[in-house]
Amino acid sequence: MEEVQKTFREIAERYDRYRRKLIPCFDGFYASVVSMAPFPPEGEFRVLDLGAGTGLLTQFLRERFPKARYTLIDFTAEMLDKARQRFAEAEGMRYLVADYAGAEWEGPYDLIVSSLSIHHLSDAAKRGLYRKVFANLAPSGCFLNAEFVRAADPQVQARYWELWIQGMRDAGLTEAEVAQALERTSIDILATVEEQLAWLSEAGFSQVDCHFKDKLFAVFGGRRS
Repeated sequence: MEEVQKTFREIAERYDRYRRKLIPCFDGFYASVVSMAPFPPEGEFRVLDLGAGTGLLTQFLRERFPKARYTLIDFTAEMLDKARQRFAEAEGMRYLVADYAGAEWEGPYDLIVSSLSIHHLSDAAKRGLYRKVFANLAPSGCFLNAEFVRAADPQVQARYWELWIQGMRDAGLTEAEVAQALERTSIDILATVEEQLAWLSEAGFSQVDCHFKDKLFAVFGGRRS
């Protein structure tokens, strides 16, 4: 995890600038998380953003749910500094610099979310984290994970990878920037959607499903009944 932290320290300044170009399905990917959050727009509920980084996902949620209270946790202080700048005028924000896999979260929360973070954990750690998420949800609470995933079939995965690389080029990234993005994947430990849905069910979640999928990018989750 030290290598993961080092990587995100180095890219904190340009993280948001490249996000749309790195995710060909950017709009649908993030919009799916917001649309699947089962709360009224004026709801006052508690949200935890795991691996929140610069607060990009929280920003989309706040646009829909401005009265919710948000806790952002990330182990890279430089990333959370960007989130603090983003929400400098906002109320109801809290920031924790910590490794969310080991830290206490001070729950319960009504909504726990994550985007492009949990794939840095080993599969065993993912399963443990999903149990921890379940334990920190309030009754009827919801978990939504916007993730970088792997196809079950190696040939399909190879084709998805080719299309992702072409998508980054089509979005305007230089060859050097594409190479940097691919280099960062060396710290990733990708799991399939099917595996992770099974782990959520194993952890006790109900209404487990995949809400969005476009090749390597998926949004899935469940609820605590």
